[in-house]
Amino acid sequence: MAYKVLFIDEEKEQQDNFKDYMDAAPDMEVVCIYPEPKLEGMIQKIDELVPNAIVSDFLLNEIKVDIQYAVKYTGSELVNEYQRQRPAFPCFVLTSHDDEAVIGSDDVNVVYVKDLLHSGEPEAKAKFYEKIKEQINKYKKSIDEAQEELSALLEKKKNEGLKPSEVDRMVELDTFIEKSLNADSVVPSEYKQPVSLDKLSSLIEKVDLLLAQNK
Repeated sequence: MAYKVLFIDEEKEQQDNFKDYMDAAPDMEVVCIYPEPKLEGMIQKIDELVPNAIVSDFLLNEIKVDIQYAVKYTGSELVNEYQRQRPAFPCFVLTSHDDEAVIGSDDVNVVYVKDLLHSGEPEAKAKFYEKIKEQINKYKKSIDEAQEELSALLEKKKNEGLKPSEVDRMVELDTFIEKSLNADSVVPSEYKQPVSLDKLSSLIEKVDLLLAQNK
Protein backbone atom coordinates (compact mmCIF):
# COMPACT_ATOMS: atom_id res chain seq x y z
CA MET A 1 0.00 0.00 0.00
CA ALA A 2 1.26 3.49 -0.87
CA TYR A 3 0.90 6.28 1.66
CA LYS A 4 0.43 9.86 0.45
CA VAL A 5 2.23 12.34 2.71
CA LEU A 6 1.69 16.07 2.21
CA PHE A 7 4.60 18.33 3.21
CA ILE A 8 3.97 22.06 3.64
CA ASP A 9 6.84 24.55 3.78
CA GLU A 10 7.52 28.02 2.39
CA GLU A 11 11.06 27.06 1.30
CA LYS A 12 11.84 24.92 -1.75
CA GLU A 13 15.11 23.87 -0.09
CA GLN A 14 13.26 22.45 2.91
CA GLN A 15 10.84 20.65 0.62
CA ASP A 16 13.79 19.03 -1.16
CA ASN A 17 15.34 18.08 2.19
CA PHE A 18 12.12 16.38 3.24
CA LYS A 19 11.90 14.48 -0.04
CA ASP A 20 15.49 13.34 0.36
CA TYR A 21 14.78 12.12 3.90
CA MET A 22 11.65 10.27 2.81
CA ASP A 23 13.55 8.40 0.09
CA ALA A 24 14.22 5.85 2.81
CA ALA A 25 10.49 5.04 2.78
CA PRO A 26 9.72 3.92 -0.80
CA ASP A 27 6.13 3.03 0.09
CA MET A 28 5.40 6.71 0.77
CA GLU A 29 4.47 9.22 -1.93
CA VAL A 30 5.58 12.73 -0.92
CA VAL A 31 3.71 15.75 -2.24
CA CYS A 32 5.30 19.12 -1.37
CA ILE A 33 3.37 22.39 -1.55
CA TYR A 34 3.76 25.99 -0.41
CA PRO A 35 1.35 27.26 2.25
CA GLU A 36 -1.71 29.18 1.15
CA PRO A 37 -1.93 32.78 2.45
CA LYS A 38 -5.00 32.11 4.62
CA LEU A 39 -5.80 29.16 6.86
CA GLU A 40 -9.18 28.52 5.22
CA GLY A 41 -7.55 28.22 1.81
CA MET A 42 -4.91 25.86 3.19
CA ILE A 43 -7.57 23.57 4.69
CA GLN A 44 -9.39 23.52 1.35
CA LYS A 45 -6.16 22.72 -0.50
CA ILE A 46 -5.41 19.81 1.82
CA ASP A 47 -8.87 18.34 1.28
CA GLU A 48 -8.44 18.65 -2.49
CA LEU A 49 -5.15 16.70 -2.37
CA VAL A 50 -6.56 13.94 -0.11
CA PRO A 51 -3.36 12.97 1.75
CA ASN A 52 -3.01 10.17 4.29
CA ALA A 53 -0.92 12.41 6.54
CA ILE A 54 0.18 16.04 6.85
CA VAL A 55 3.65 17.25 7.81
CA SER A 56 3.98 21.02 8.16
CA ASP A 57 6.79 23.40 8.95
CA PHE A 58 6.08 25.47 12.08
CA LEU A 59 7.01 28.99 10.88
CA LEU A 60 5.38 29.23 7.46
CA ASN A 61 5.92 32.98 7.13
CA GLU A 62 9.62 33.15 8.04
CA ILE A 63 11.62 32.96 4.78
CA LYS A 64 10.41 35.04 1.83
CA VAL A 65 12.48 33.58 -0.99
CA ASP A 66 10.15 31.19 -2.80
CA ILE A 67 6.90 32.91 -1.81
CA GLN A 68 6.24 36.64 -1.73
CA TYR A 69 2.97 36.77 0.22
CA ALA A 70 2.24 36.70 3.94
CA VAL A 71 1.10 33.46 5.55
CA LYS A 72 -1.21 34.31 8.44
CA TYR A 73 -0.88 31.13 10.53
CA THR A 74 1.71 28.71 11.87
CA GLY A 75 2.01 25.00 11.24
CA SER A 76 0.67 24.38 14.74
CA GLU A 77 -2.41 26.49 14.06
CA LEU A 78 -2.95 24.63 10.80
CA VAL A 79 -2.73 21.23 12.50
CA ASN A 80 -4.95 22.35 15.40
CA GLU A 81 -7.67 23.49 13.01
CA TYR A 82 -7.43 20.48 10.72
CA GLN A 83 -7.70 18.05 13.61
CA ARG A 84 -10.69 19.97 14.96
CA GLN A 85 -12.39 19.28 11.64
CA ARG A 86 -11.01 15.73 11.28
CA PRO A 87 -10.26 14.37 14.75
CA ALA A 88 -7.18 12.14 15.08
CA PHE A 89 -6.07 12.73 11.46
CA PRO A 90 -2.31 12.02 11.20
CA CYS A 91 -0.59 15.42 11.48
CA PHE A 92 2.97 16.45 12.35
CA VAL A 93 4.80 19.76 12.84
CA LEU A 94 8.53 20.06 12.08
CA THR A 95 10.36 22.96 13.65
CA SER A 96 13.64 24.45 14.80
CA HIS A 97 11.62 26.30 17.46
CA ASP A 98 10.18 23.36 19.38
CA ASP A 99 9.49 25.43 22.51
CA GLU A 100 7.19 27.80 20.60
CA ALA A 101 5.59 25.01 18.58
CA VAL A 102 4.81 22.98 21.70
CA ILE A 103 3.14 25.96 23.34
CA GLY A 104 1.03 26.58 20.23
CA SER A 105 -0.04 22.97 19.71
CA ASP A 106 -3.15 21.31 21.09
CA ASP A 107 -1.18 18.03 21.11
CA VAL A 108 2.54 18.30 21.92
CA ASN A 109 3.11 14.82 20.50
CA VAL A 110 2.75 16.14 16.94
CA VAL A 111 5.84 18.37 17.27
CA TYR A 112 9.22 17.11 16.01
CA VAL A 113 12.59 18.84 15.73
CA LYS A 114 13.59 19.52 12.12
CA ASP A 115 17.15 18.25 12.71
CA LEU A 116 15.87 14.71 12.19
CA LEU A 117 15.87 15.45 8.44
CA HIS A 118 19.66 15.79 8.63
CA SER A 119 20.58 12.41 10.14
CA GLY A 120 19.41 13.53 13.54
CA GLU A 121 17.86 10.21 14.63
CA PRO A 122 20.55 7.51 14.29
CA GLU A 123 19.74 5.94 17.66
CA ALA A 124 15.96 6.27 17.45
CA LYS A 125 14.04 3.02 17.86
CA ALA A 126 11.50 4.22 15.30
CA LYS A 127 12.36 6.64 12.50
CA PHE A 128 10.12 9.63 11.84
CA TYR A 129 8.77 8.14 8.62
CA GLU A 130 7.88 4.97 10.53
CA LYS A 131 5.93 7.08 13.02
CA ILE A 132 4.05 8.70 10.15
CA LYS A 133 3.14 5.27 8.79
CA GLU A 134 2.10 4.06 12.24
CA GLN A 135 -0.25 7.01 12.72
CA ILE A 136 -1.78 6.50 9.28
CA ASN A 137 -2.44 2.85 10.07
CA LYS A 138 -3.94 3.71 13.46
CA TYR A 139 -6.24 6.27 11.87
CA LYS A 140 -7.40 3.83 9.20
CA LYS A 141 -7.95 1.18 11.88
CA SER A 142 -10.07 3.59 13.95
CA ILE A 143 -12.31 4.21 10.92
CA ASP A 144 -12.56 0.48 10.29
CA GLU A 145 -13.46 -0.23 13.92
CA ALA A 146 -16.02 2.59 13.95
CA GLN A 147 -17.63 1.16 10.83
CA GLU A 148 -17.79 -2.33 12.34
CA GLU A 149 -19.28 -1.05 15.60
CA LEU A 150 -21.79 1.10 13.72
CA SER A 151 -22.81 -1.89 11.60
CA ALA A 152 -23.38 -3.98 14.73
CA LEU A 153 -25.49 -1.25 16.33
CA LEU A 154 -27.48 -0.84 13.13
CA GLU A 155 -28.22 -4.56 13.05
CA LYS A 156 -29.24 -4.55 16.71
CA LYS A 157 -31.51 -1.56 16.16
CA LYS A 158 -33.31 -3.40 13.37
CA ASN A 159 -33.70 -6.62 15.37
CA GLU A 160 -34.26 -5.64 18.99
CA GLY A 161 -33.86 -1.91 19.43
CA LEU A 162 -31.23 0.09 21.27
CA LYS A 163 -30.75 1.53 24.73
CA PRO A 164 -30.48 5.34 24.95
CA SER A 165 -26.72 5.03 25.56
CA GLU A 166 -26.37 2.90 22.43
CA VAL A 167 -28.26 5.46 20.37
CA ASP A 168 -25.86 8.11 21.65
CA ARG A 169 -22.94 5.91 20.69
CA MET A 170 -24.39 5.43 17.21
CA VAL A 171 -24.61 9.20 16.78
CA GLU A 172 -21.02 9.58 18.01
CA LEU A 173 -19.76 6.99 15.52
CA ASP A 174 -21.81 8.55 12.75
CA THR A 175 -20.25 11.96 13.43
CA PHE A 176 -16.71 10.57 13.55
CA ILE A 177 -17.12 8.71 10.27
CA GLU A 178 -18.64 11.73 8.54
CA LYS A 179 -15.73 13.90 9.63
CA SER A 180 -13.26 11.27 8.52
CA LEU A 181 -14.86 10.99 5.09
CA ASN A 182 -15.62 14.64 4.41
CA ALA A 183 -14.87 17.47 6.80
CA ASP A 184 -17.23 19.80 4.91
CA SER A 185 -20.41 17.74 5.38
CA VAL A 186 -20.70 17.31 9.13
CA VAL A 187 -24.24 17.18 10.48
CA PRO A 188 -24.53 18.59 14.05
CA SER A 189 -25.34 15.92 16.61
CA GLU A 190 -28.52 17.68 17.74
CA TYR A 191 -30.01 17.07 14.29
CA LYS A 192 -29.27 13.38 14.28
CA GLN A 193 -31.82 12.08 16.79
CA PRO A 194 -33.32 9.73 15.92
CA VAL A 195 -30.68 8.60 13.43
CA SER A 196 -32.11 7.57 10.07
CA LEU A 197 -31.49 3.91 9.21
CA ASP A 198 -31.32 4.81 5.53
CA LYS A 199 -28.68 7.45 6.28
CA LEU A 200 -26.64 5.01 8.34
CA SER A 201 -26.79 2.35 5.65
CA SER A 202 -25.60 4.87 3.07
CA LEU A 203 -22.80 5.99 5.38
CA ILE A 204 -21.61 2.42 5.90
CA GLU A 205 -21.47 1.90 2.13
CA LYS A 206 -19.29 5.03 1.83
CA VAL A 207 -16.96 3.75 4.54
CA ASP A 208 -16.66 0.36 2.83
CA LEU A 209 -15.72 2.15 -0.40
CA LEU A 210 -13.15 4.33 1.42
CA LEU A 211 -11.53 1.34 3.09
CA ALA A 212 -11.44 -0.61 -0.18
CA GLN A 213 -9.68 2.31 -1.92
CA ASN A 214 -7.00 2.47 0.79
CA LYS A 215 -6.13 -1.24 0.84
